[in-house]
Amino acid sequence: MRLGVDARVLTHEATGVARYLAGLLHHWPELRRADDRLELFVDQDASQPLPGRAESTWVRRWSLPGGDPAWRQVRLAAAVRRRNLDLLFCPFYTVPLLSRVPSVVTIHDVSFAAHPEWFRRRSRLAFSLAAPSARRARLVLTPSRFSADEIQRHLGIPAKKIEVTPLGLAPHWLEAVRDDERRKAREWLGWDGEYLLHLGAVHARRNVDRLVEAFGMMVRERPELRLVIGGPELDPGVRIASLARELGCADQVIRRPWVPEERLRGLLAEASALAYLSSYEGFGIPALEAMACGVPVLALRRASLPEVLGDAALWVDEPEPSVVSAGLRELLIDGKCAQDLVSAGRERAAQFTWEACAARTFSLLRSAAGPGSPE
Repeated sequence: MRLGVDARVLTHEATGVARYLAGLLHHWPELRRADDRLELFVDQDASQPLPGRAESTWVRRWSLPGGDPAWRQVRLAAAVRRRNLDLLFCPFYTVPLLSRVPSVVTIHDVSFAAHPEWFRRRSRLAFSLAAPSARRARLVLTPSRFSADEIQRHLGIPAKKIEVTPLGLAPHWLEAVRDDERRKAREWLGWDGEYLLHLGAVHARRNVDRLVEAFGMMVRERPELRLVIGGPELDPGVRIASLARELGCADQVIRRPWVPEERLRGLLAEASALAYLSSYEGFGIPALEAMACGVPVLALRRASLPEVLGDAALWVDEPEPSVVSAGLRELLIDGKCAQDLVSAGRERAAQFTWEACAARTFSLLRSAAGPGSPE
């Protein structure tokens, strides 16, 4: 099988999709046959070697307007046309629509279709290519049964064309967090006391404003407690700073727009709890990572989260601040409840591995490549 991969996400600032693709590529060499060939396509030079042991990495730059969508539809389409590929794998929602090369696309969720009010016009335009990409692709991959059902509902893709490939964690996530990881995370954070944590992009669907309101109720009786919010703000924005000032807890909210990869495990492990109140999520990797690090998780019972987290989270049915506040208090006060969730969380996290995700994905890609690449 001659497989091409749209690897643009690996040469830009690390994102969840970049971690997804890196997790797959890391395990694919052990699954490949002697006559398989892997070719990666990017839009700029990588700052470090890319995973996957690809035979070729093709850099196709794009300096004109249009960004990622334009690069994929023009430069990537032209590049793959010359490479005689059996299949092109696109891990980020869209494929080159005018390319004749067979393709498989991963659509992580369809929040853009289910809740267009959450997105600016520019983002809606970019995501508008997802539905025709799903129709054009031979196969659509997605990380949860919830997302598979939503792809059917909102994009009109038949069930037989959709395959669920649950995401995973790298082996090091299941190892004990080292003391030096904890210390360096504390130094980076600049806080030595107790804290609650939200991790992930601050977006309307994540209900971070409701979390801040819940924290505002708690901090009156626990002024030494902090709320750490780690992740970039995405449009439409959430008024975190102004809301914290209105509630009188601005000094207790620590904002970090970006958490370096090397500080993630330490930051999670030192938290007293992770609050994950997403009302629409394709999978929910941050919550699973928290569980792997031995942190109890409070989660909103919505979308894919029950499917992924199972019985290993403390659930709330609504992002009502008083309910969220009560749940977080329970995790801080009830040691047995927190410890039971920690134990259950470690077991749950161990069920999801990149090795399994990579194996299932590669098998599906080989099938989609057609008769020339049989199972």
